[in-house]
Amino acid sequence: MFGLTEKSQNAKKVIRHLRRGLSVYKTGRSPYWHARIYDPLKRKYVVRSTKESRQLAAISVAEELFEEFRSKQNANYAVQKDRSFEHYARFYLSMKQAQSKGARNRRAHSDEQKILYRETDGVVSYFGKYDVGKITSGMVRDYLMLLDQRREKALAPSTKSKHSMMIRKILMLALEDGVIDIIPPMPKQRTKDTPRVSFTEGEYKRLLEVARACADRGDTERGVEVTREHYHMIVFAVHSFLRPTETELFGIRYCDIEKREDPKHLLMTLTGKTGHRTSASLEAAVDIFDKQREMHPGAGGSDPLFMPEYPNRTTAVNTYRRIFNHFLDEANLKADKDGITRSPYSLRHYALQTRLRKSEGKVNIYWLAENAGTSVEQLERFYLKRMEPTGEKVRNIQSFGD
Repeated sequence: MFGLTEKSQNAKKVIRHLRRGLSVYKTGRSPYWHARIYDPLKRKYVVRSTKESRQLAAISVAEELFEEFRSKQNANYAVQKDRSFEHYARFYLSMKQAQSKGARNRRAHSDEQKILYRETDGVVSYFGKYDVGKITSGMVRDYLMLLDQRREKALAPSTKSKHSMMIRKILMLALEDGVIDIIPPMPKQRTKDTPRVSFTEGEYKRLLEVARACADRGDTERGVEVTREHYHMIVFAVHSFLRPTETELFGIRYCDIEKREDPKHLLMTLTGKTGHRTSASLEAAVDIFDKQREMHPGAGGSDPLFMPEYPNRTTAVNTYRRIFNHFLDEANLKADKDGITRSPYSLRHYALQTRLRKSEGKVNIYWLAENAGTSVEQLERFYLKRMEPTGEKVRNIQSFGD
């Protein structure tokens, strides 16, 4: 037992450590002793008043509070390991790893693994010992609140949704096994959609002009010479709808591409953000494919279509991003009219918006979404919101009845 000299009346004047996770203390504000109990799940202390002014009586009450707290807590723990949340979390990851064997996306499950096994506040560290049948919506809400409490800035709603979705995926396995009968509703997160930044038709033409000029005069970016290949990548990205990622634009190989006729297009097989898909390009991508063959006559088979000199595709992505930013700076297109910064992803956004606009409403939006590896909901939420009205739409608005 030792004393602490603090001016605040709330400061602990006397504290007695009883066992690991349990202590009693007294402050200058109250005549009663308080019990401090450590909650290993939430990783914080819970304080309860003993309503006793005498130390020995307070210790006895504290022991009772401790046992009561632990018994309530343990009642939600899994008696059998095969009913625990951690058991199904491990099963989920092992199942995903088996499914991903041979896949070229090396980081396919890294985000999920981080969410599950983050050391300080991962899903497993919080729910691991719980019986999957005793996890409630309130527990999930408490977990999300804990995530915010441990950070200076609250997590974005989209990040919280990822945590909730991860919990739901694990519980779904337990449901499939018949261990639980229902999955509790996950707390809803209010998300604010941010429409994708794109290019206008004139801005895109300006970008192409500048990219060609930079390549023809041999500009360099951090010692890397700008070539027509970097210009080709802009055109190909727009006419293939590929994401500028390691698994799509930087992962597409010669052996993944087949030239087709009637109409002229490339048939591309890839494993991207939304999994495996077969997509068709627009006609202009065929010309770029042929030019890439001419530029790299020895390439083929499993060689990447673009920037094959970089075995490390992460390096290829980063190098191209710097060159693309050089194009944007030279064309004075780094930000749109609202000040939102553009990136290589803006080419995909421009491609989808342009296809929707130029089709005058004739393109099948479901087929377009499927071909681009996205969904109709995503197109409506992010791509259609900022798209200028088409001529057909304006004529319809201005039409008169017979």
